[in-house]
Amino acid sequence: MPDTKSDVNTHGWNWGLVVRAYVMDGPGRIRLSTVDDPVCGPDEILLATEAVSVCSTDISYFKGHLFPTSWPIIPGHEYVGEVVEVGSSLTGRVGVGQRITYWGQTDFGGMAELRAIRPIFAHDVAARETSWYTTRNFYDADQAAAVAVPDTMDSTAATIVEPLTSVLRSLLINPPRPGDSCVVLGCGPSAQLAIQVLTKVLGAGSVTAVDRVDPRLALSRHNGARLTFNTTTDGPALEQFVHDHQDEFADYVFDALPNVAVGDQGKDVRELAMGLLRPGGLYVIYGATEVPQHISTWLILAKGLHLRATPFDVRLFPMQRSAHVAQVAMTLIDTGVIDVGPVVSDHIDFGDEDAVRRAFAGYGTAGSMKFSLLTPVARTRIEATNTREGELVHAGSGR
Repeated sequence: MPDTKSDVNTHGWNWGLVVRAYVMDGPGRIRLSTVDDPVCGPDEILLATEAVSVCSTDISYFKGHLFPTSWPIIPGHEYVGEVVEVGSSLTGRVGVGQRITYWGQTDFGGMAELRAIRPIFAHDVAARETSWYTTRNFYDADQAAAVAVPDTMDSTAATIVEPLTSVLRSLLINPPRPGDSCVVLGCGPSAQLAIQVLTKVLGAGSVTAVDRVDPRLALSRHNGARLTFNTTTDGPALEQFVHDHQDEFADYVFDALPNVAVGDQGKDVRELAMGLLRPGGLYVIYGATEVPQHISTWLILAKGLHLRATPFDVRLFPMQRSAHVAQVAMTLIDTGVIDVGPVVSDHIDFGDEDAVRRAFAGYGTAGSMKFSLLTPVARTRIEATNTREGELVHAGSGR
């Protein structure tokens, strides 16, 4: 073990007494800075960051739709890294050089060259989960649901284990029935994953997707949606569609929308989705925002709709159970059942501060999806993979 983390050298990346990280000082403000070299506690592992993808949660903090306990923060939690140090209580349970991704423990800390987590693995019988009461109305675990990443998995693909785990946690606890007519609100990255899970894994009869951006709707059709509505251009048509089906078109709604500002024209998109549901239909809330949202209580009452959500609270959904879900997410990606390629629109070098700022400011515009930050660790892995593939091609051609 090195004397300090700054003595670690992984794939040629040297750290000094501090590491670089992206710091968000408040809504709309992000900068590349330096932070203290993280300490690896006895129940922690220290990870050298390979890649971290930016999601709508990070953007919600940037836009002021979610509120941390205090500023500044280091955003980022869709993450993959390589173990460079193992705490004493985890010896023999995880090893230096392993690649790890995780779900939970924190929304923060990923957009840094090094980060420490307390991992809890699905099948670790010796693991002990501990929790604490947050200021945000739920109990959270001190641990993160961790899963080992195969050497063959692309760095960016590994970061998508986290959002797919979130989607699976929601859908597995609140599933549609096989053959159900399903509606997905919002066609961002998580919704694109949800459409694939609904059609490829859970046996949905059909999926209707609703968004206001045509490229995202086109991608949803590619991923399995049969019918799509653009609320900007098809709003009156969607209202007429609800009327024509007399409030009983769908069995199930998966609401992946973030903050939605209530406009002056037409009905709110969530009201339209509730109109699509049959009496007694299931409305699942997935998208997160702390900004109050418009909900039609009349439709809930008139149609007896059921509102459901999968809790963050570990008293109802322990972190080790989430580790089992993360393992399933890893398998679905690794076997190609879920195609994660289209949910990442761009790759940015970790040190390109201007590009990161532009990507945060323009997130989701023109139908774009996530962007992924790649560190020198990831770049070295990509180069090594390309070299191996080239050697195999060369060897094959010489037979």
